[in-house]
Amino acid sequence: MHTLRELIARGKQHFENKQYDQAEDYLRRAVEGDAKYADVFNMLGIIAHAGGKFANAITHFEKALSLNPRYTEALLNLAVLYNDLGQYEKAKSLYIQLRGKKGKSDSQIEPVLRGKLSNLHADIGDIYRSIGLYSHAIEEYRKALKLNPAYFDIRTKLGQALREAGRQKDSLNELKSVLRLRSSYGPALVQLGVTFYTMEKISDAKKAWKTALTKEPENSYAKMYLRLCEATEKAMKEAKATALVRKKPQKAHARKSGTSSRKR
Repeated sequence: MHTLRELIARGKQHFENKQYDQAEDYLRRAVEGDAKYADVFNMLGIIAHAGGKFANAITHFEKALSLNPRYTEALLNLAVLYNDLGQYEKAKSLYIQLRGKKGKSDSQIEPVLRGKLSNLHADIGDIYRSIGLYSHAIEEYRKALKLNPAYFDIRTKLGQALREAGRQKDSLNELKSVLRLRSSYGPALVQLGVTFYTMEKISDAKKAWKTALTKEPENSYAKMYLRLCEATEKAMKEAKATALVRKKPQKAHARKSGTSSRKR
């Protein structure tokens, strides 16, 4: 039987690994064991939000805030959830609470807060991607980028989500837009290559991965994908050569059979 501390530690570990079903199990057991920690309820709120259980998510975030009214992350998570539900006045009141000021418009959110909100939307997008809900992931990444259009890492994730949703051309557009602004950004070059590869544009894929290696010689993903690509090409060439060799004796055998039958 696990102690309360062990339940929370295991729940956090699964949460960090995006294993949300296991995380929820341990964290719920911790709550049933009378755990009163704001971060436990915050994690349960994030899991509920990702699973579409919005009422439960609100309850968890509010519980986290009742335990720690100054818990910024829980406030932000609740604000993002209200925004997603279209409850903009509630979201705005939380933004004001975070700022400790009154009356600013959404366009005047301080840079630090804007960055935190972007990252929270991106985190939710990551959760949606991890469970295959790509349209929701795309929506969250776009919300993040609306706040901070120059976040290259989030735009790269958007490119990945679009590809995984079967929208390869849109994926290319997003990844290329990153590279127009920062041509040396390795993750975008790697993902550009992957998108080309799924479109069977092998030469373009190899070019993107080789470019990534010129920018980042130790980029393990670019190295791995290039090796895979070259191994696949080698295997295809060997398979073709073997097929040709097998066909030649059959033709020769057919000619011999035909000659002997005519002699008879």
